[in-house]
Amino acid sequence: MDTPSRCDSATLPLRTGDGARRRFAIVARFEQFLAANHDRVLYLAEICAAVGTSERTLRNCCHEHFGMGPIRYLWLRRMQLARHALLEADRTDATVTAIATEYGFWELGRFAAEYRTLFGESPSATLRHLPDDQYTPSNFALPFGASEAT
Repeated sequence: MDTPSRCDSATLPLRTGDGARRRFAIVARFEQFLAANHDRVLYLAEICAAVGTSERTLRNCCHEHFGMGPIRYLWLRRMQLARHALLEADRTDATVTAIATEYGFWELGRFAAEYRTLFGESPSATLRHLPDDQYTPSNFALPFGASEAT
């Protein structure tokens, strides 16, 4: 899954202090861990252990690099994964409930309301999606990092 912002060693300023390099490395490890585990729900404590940093440090690094904390970033990631699953699901036997709970959304009413706010349609509408060749920018919300120009 594409991330809202990508760290790249080419974007690191030449004269960066040790603290900035350390924060950059933490964000790079965070992104690597998310990419390696793109297909499952992740929790903050697990991520901090894998990245080798405290929750406070990870929170500060995420705010600096993404403009949001890791909890919000992970929530948006889970919503994106749920949307992808709804789009790819066999609509004859998949349910919104099964997909939402698979991605850690247990309050289904809240999930549906937040999903509609984020993507502009209900999860059930996404599940009843059009065939792939009928998607247009007006009926399909683009994922993180994607643009309409190809």
